[in-house]
Amino acid sequence: MENNALRSIAVSRALLRLFALALAVLDWAIWPLTALFREKLPLFNQTDACLLIACLYLCNIPGFLLLWFMEKLLKNLRDGRVFVEDNVSLLRRIARCCYTACLLCLALCPRIYLLGFVAAAAGFMGLVVRIVRNVFAQAIPMRDELDLTV
Repeated sequence: MENNALRSIAVSRALLRLFALALAVLDWAIWPLTALFREKLPLFNQTDACLLIACLYLCNIPGFLLLWFMEKLLKNLRDGRVFVEDNVSLLRRIARCCYTACLLCLALCPRIYLLGFVAAAAGFMGLVVRIVRNVFAQAIPMRDELDLTV
C-alpha cells in the first residue's frame, strides 16, 4: 500500500478516536447543556430534557458500536484487505447503527423537533453506507474473477 494511503488511514483512525472522545465528553456535558436549554428555550421543559438525555444515552450504543466497526474496517484497509466479505459485513453493521440512531431520534422528534434533523442526517448516512456496501459486495465477485484470469 502506498505511503499516502497509509497516511490517510492513520488520519482517519485519529479522527475516529477524536469522535469517540467527543461522544464521551457529550455524555458528561449533556446534563449542563440540558439545564442551559431549559433556561434559554422556554419551550424546553423538564420532560423534554429527560427525553433528550435518554435519547442521547440510547444513541450512544449504536454510536460507539459504529466507531468500533469503522476502526475494524480501517484496520482491514490498512492490512490491504479491501474487497472482502468481512468489510461488507462491517459496512452492513455500520449502516444498521445509523438506522438505529435514526429510529431512536424519529421516535422523539414529535416531542423535540430538532431531533428530526439528527434523524434525517443519521438516515441519510445509513443510506450512503448501504450504497457503498452494495458496491463492495458487487466488487468481490469481480475481484475473484479477475484473480482467476491472471
